[in-house]
Amino acid sequence: MLSVNVNSAKACVSVLLAVAALSGVSGCSHLSPLHANTADNRKRSVGLGDGYQLAFIEFGEQGSYQDFSQLQNAIELVKKTPRPLVITYVHGWHNNAGSADVSRFSQWLSELSKTEAIRASGFRLIGIYFGWRGELTTAPIIRQLTFYNRKAAAERLASNFDCFDAIAAISAAARSSHQPREQYTVLIGHSFGGLIIERSVAHAINAEIHGQASMDRALPADLIMMVNPASDSILTRQIFTALHVRHTEDTRPFLVSLTSVGDGATGTIFPLGTSLAATTKAFNNVPVPGYSKTESERRFFTSTPGHNSLLINYETQKQDKTINSRGSNAIEMNLSHNLQGHVFTLDGPAGKLELWKLNRITNVDIPYWDVKVDPSIIRDHGDIWNPRARAMMAAIFRITNPMLNRNVKPRAQLQQPPDLKRMHLPSQ
Repeated sequence: MLSVNVNSAKACVSVLLAVAALSGVSGCSHLSPLHANTADNRKRSVGLGDGYQLAFIEFGEQGSYQDFSQLQNAIELVKKTPRPLVITYVHGWHNNAGSADVSRFSQWLSELSKTEAIRASGFRLIGIYFGWRGELTTAPIIRQLTFYNRKAAAERLASNFDCFDAIAAISAAARSSHQPREQYTVLIGHSFGGLIIERSVAHAINAEIHGQASMDRALPADLIMMVNPASDSILTRQIFTALHVRHTEDTRPFLVSLTSVGDGATGTIFPLGTSLAATTKAFNNVPVPGYSKTESERRFFTSTPGHNSLLINYETQKQDKTINSRGSNAIEMNLSHNLQGHVFTLDGPAGKLELWKLNRITNVDIPYWDVKVDPSIIRDHGDIWNPRARAMMAAIFRITNPMLNRNVKPRAQLQQPPDLKRMHLPSQ
């Protein structure tokens, strides 16, 4: 009995030390915006890059704007830029508005701007970088203990007003100042940024379903992507169900979630932590699209969308064929050619391009793709800006974009009455 008490005491001390450490580092990281505008430089939050422009919008611990003039500058930039291609990006864990993630995102913008497809279309690249304190400390070991502390911060951003206000304001600026085919908006979230994006988008989907917003203006972007989202899959199942019961088959995706098989943060750390939290909660049995029996919501609470086999409806599959690059890299090929059947290319050895496919693996055909990604494309949780990952995201951009792809499928009609037979609610 004594040994049990000693071990319990040691465990409690360890937890207290971890909490104390996190409390200490919280004050060490910045609380002020890193790209604040000043009286001498009112446009400091906007910069000119190689083929693109980049604006920063930063948020505090409670999800409030740190400098409202940053939003005003971003809106003005979108309005005055001819044919804007606006890519808004919300970073995740271990990053902020001054981390190396900024330069990696910027490199992708520059690469896109120089491709033949983008230049021929006349699009002008604008990046909007949403910054928040995703990194509290760079101290080894301690920084890994911040996962749930930063998850709580991301949830505050997602649930409070300002972050979604900024997302909506950016898309409204593009759509109100330019003709429909003279602008295009993309929204991307990584890690906890994916959590923020999905929760923000959910309200917009609901508004469109119930006719509270017009179809071309309800969603905050034309294409929404989440990469290794660090969120539970309860909301994902609910959105899946809402789309499935409204017969949205054979339409183009407007929401694509990409998760690497090698992502240990969302595949291992997330379920370990949430399993402990689940012991204090109650869960209902709920229907799952494509399945004839209900499932406890505990399974969705303790897993992310990309690691929940009940929800994964697409996977990347390598094809047994390569093609000659003919001087084009994978990104250029994916943006310029309509490859059949959701096939895309990745750079291979000896001047070859590998052929891959986004393959649907379930009978649930909805415009929300939950994609299991091979680790040779995205290695782990943070490896989202490598050349192969960038090429895959460019392919998704073309697959879903009617301005570049004549063969794109129609947009889903969400304002349809639900077909309750599709709920598959067996007697309890």
